[in-house]
Amino acid sequence: MDNGQISVLYKEHKSLLFSISYRMTGSASDAEDIVQDVFTQLGKMEVKNTDNMKALLCKMVTNRCLDLLKSSRKKRELYTGTWLPEPLAMHEEDPLFSILQDTSISLAIMMLFEELNPIERAIFILREVFEYDYSTVADIVQKNEINCRKILSRIKRRLPELANKNCVVSNKLEIEKTVSDFVAAFQQGKMEQLVHILKEDVIYYADGGGKATAALHPIYGRERVSRLLFALTRKFEDSNYQFDMMNINGAAGLALKLNNSIQAIIGFKIAHGQIEAIYYMVNPDKIKYI
Repeated sequence: MDNGQISVLYKEHKSLLFSISYRMTGSASDAEDIVQDVFTQLGKMEVKNTDNMKALLCKMVTNRCLDLLKSSRKKRELYTGTWLPEPLAMHEEDPLFSILQDTSISLAIMMLFEELNPIERAIFILREVFEYDYSTVADIVQKNEINCRKILSRIKRRLPELANKNCVVSNKLEIEKTVSDFVAAFQQGKMEQLVHILKEDVIYYADGGGKATAALHPIYGRERVSRLLFALTRKFEDSNYQFDMMNINGAAGLALKLNNSIQAIIGFKIAHGQIEAIYYMVNPDKIKYI
């Protein structure tokens, strides 16, 4: 295909292809690379039928994602500590905002995607998130429709939270207020208020990737998480530290800054005004593009 055709297709489909890649890989940088590679490959191809380029591009991107996930499985197994998805900072003026602004991009859902194998993840995302018909999904993942239906059914039985498209029950204002209350209590050292914001079975996840100090394993329960947060209040009491609220994966999150340089990204899972999960991302490789 010539450069003019590719340029038109790139502008038309980049956001969709990136959103598929990001959900599949959990990495914004990998998603960008995959989209670029697909269009580079497209430039070397002779496409005889251009009637459904969207389906062709989706298939090419999905195949690249599957290859990457299969090759990186060993790296994930050897990863130091907890692996968290690469956070995605979202801005309303970004063309990606509208296509990514839904619950399927939340850190909680992205974590659930990690429990699926590559083929399961592709089938779920293509069918449940992008609502492609089964014949299209089957063609993309190279399985028959019956198998795709069975795989999706098993996923929904195994991970019912994934099947619930309304799993995020808090509205935007409630989430922002909860995050604001969390920051105020944390900065002022008001542990009683901080504990009240945490759900009884709250979970704290941290990802340092072996390159920054972080808890190696998830921390469970209000008592243990509140003790950790109390220790962190002392670490961050330096006036040069500041918290900036920003949209992380479609919901209010925080950027922890030291002298205006981002040191960590903090995401939350919030329901009914309480924090169910905290995602503390301090791996420098994952936050350098924020």
